[in-house]
Amino acid sequence: MRVGLSIDPPLASIPALLSEEDVDVYQTVLRDPGRFGNYGVPEPADRTALMEGLRGRRVWGVAHGSLLINLASPEGRIRNSSVSSLLADLKVAAEVGLDAVCFHVGYTKGHPSAEAALTLATRKLGELIARMPAGPRLLLENSCEGSEMGQTIPELARLVRDVGAPADRFGLLIDTCHLHAAGFDLSGERAGQHLADALSDEGVLERVVAFHLNDCQLPCGAHRDRHATPGAGTIGMGVVSVATHAAFAPLPGVLEISIEDARQGLAFLRQHGAMNA
Repeated sequence: MRVGLSIDPPLASIPALLSEEDVDVYQTVLRDPGRFGNYGVPEPADRTALMEGLRGRRVWGVAHGSLLINLASPEGRIRNSSVSSLLADLKVAAEVGLDAVCFHVGYTKGHPSAEAALTLATRKLGELIARMPAGPRLLLENSCEGSEMGQTIPELARLVRDVGAPADRFGLLIDTCHLHAAGFDLSGERAGQHLADALSDEGVLERVVAFHLNDCQLPCGAHRDRHATPGAGTIGMGVVSVATHAAFAPLPGVLEISIEDARQGLAFLRQHGAMNA
């Protein structure tokens, strides 16, 4: 797998960090992830520094959308702010040459049933995708806590099918920690095949565009989002199994941990032949 780093702004710092760690994949944020609105949006000079620093390099980049996004919120204001936030991120991502924007779809809380929440989220996703600018793909990321939607592969697949958007516009980003914490056991040497089979059974294997290649601090099924350095958690060698599986090895993956911990994770993955040159 092409594995890289999660790097906070300023964007200007990204090219040098990628060179230092000899990686060509990164994730960043394009606004304050804890607030709706244009807080923390990169200044033009910062955007230019990123583009100039990566010019001519084969790099894959993704922006993580706001943590407040809830396309199934019972409150129209929050649903609309969620759409606006993602559209704004997609616009900036297109301007600076990012390949994708990833996000969590939202929560069932406040609805009479999970079905009602899924129906509403599907409708808002369709509206969002119809307004997307050309360029970066929108990537739905799986979740693992509380009333979050998209915790299981069947639910992710349903959202993909019901939205009906083309693959070059809408895909999946799989977080290994989240999936393991949600009850899908990714430990062991056959984890990659187990995951590929489950995605294939639901008809969405080809929709997987990227990974958050995180290990998990807590046991499978804990439903808590606690990332660990690859090889240091309860997934263990399962991370290597996923990263080296034929279906996933060509894809980009991001370590969503500190730069210091990521250095250890990259060393572990390289030691076990899990990183593409």
